[in-house]
Amino acid sequence: MNDLRFAFRQLRKSPGFTIVAVLTLALGIGANSAIFSVVNAVLLRPLPYPQPERIVYLNETATGTDVSIALPDYVDWRRDSTSFQHLALSRLESRNLSGIAGREPERISVAFVTANFFDVIGLPAQIGRTFREDEDKPGAPALVILSDRLWDRAFHRDPEIVGRVVNFHGQPSTVIGVMPREMDSPHAVDAWFSVMRRSANPGWQNRANHPMFFAWGRLKEGVTLEQVRGRPRLTHRLREPGESSGRAGGRTSSGVRDSRGDRCRPRPDCPATPDRKLCHFRHRRRSWFGLRDLGTRRTRCLRSSRCTALRRDRLRLAGDGFHLFARRADHRFVRTLAGVAGCAGGY
Repeated sequence: MNDLRFAFRQLRKSPGFTIVAVLTLALGIGANSAIFSVVNAVLLRPLPYPQPERIVYLNETATGTDVSIALPDYVDWRRDSTSFQHLALSRLESRNLSGIAGREPERISVAFVTANFFDVIGLPAQIGRTFREDEDKPGAPALVILSDRLWDRAFHRDPEIVGRVVNFHGQPSTVIGVMPREMDSPHAVDAWFSVMRRSANPGWQNRANHPMFFAWGRLKEGVTLEQVRGRPRLTHRLREPGESSGRAGGRTSSGVRDSRGDRCRPRPDCPATPDRKLCHFRHRRRSWFGLRDLGTRRTRCLRSSRCTALRRDRLRLAGDGFHLFARRADHRFVRTLAGVAGCAGGY
């Protein structure tokens, strides 16, 4: 208790230090709480979908870079694949929701998906139904499935929502279902439309065009991701720039927790650190262990690392300042200044 009283007396004597210390602790605790919340949602808590470990996310690669999928490539994959129970396609867009009495138009995030997208996720509609295969083709009627959030926010959970016509971008679409609250793929989407209704678009039929399509697959029972990558036919599709792609590269499939990029599991075939940062880290690591091998204490190693970084920043700042000064100053004045500095250094 005496120590606590002494500590409080010292804090009262230095209100400035006390405020800074309290703010630092508050920021540290808040940051740690936020990081844990993100890690818990991203890595620790499983998806609220049936057998989420079987859901995989697919994209194409070009010269080692992940790119979206060409529509003809997806059609080939779906026809030829024997490893997936369902293989779906999605494309994110946004639409204006309007025509609701007493409500201003609202811009919402939507997804254009194939009819089997909800089979990949494994969740049925809580009201109504999802798309049928005959409704996912050119010439099919304009249908829409709403999220639970949009149903609650814009329609006040109207039980008669199924069959209602709603305007998106001024075009009427008939509501056929509402997904449950657990449905959050792709992330933050409030409505789903059929993508194959627009598949007659000439630009989408070009294999060299990759219009932000990404594939979702549900592996068959007993099939693992390593087995999919190891199959000869899929390896050809993955590695060779054959007819399945309009550019060099092929398909890459990787297990994910959700459509959100921040919820993807690390992929072994994608380096997580740029080469430059990796070399810098290895250099700093050698310096650290070199000091440790010489018997230097850990605190001294930390202080040495910080001082080295601080000296490097000061030298860089001084060099930039002198370069700017030299560009604006007269050359004769610079030479005079250098001569005076040389004399002072010799003295």
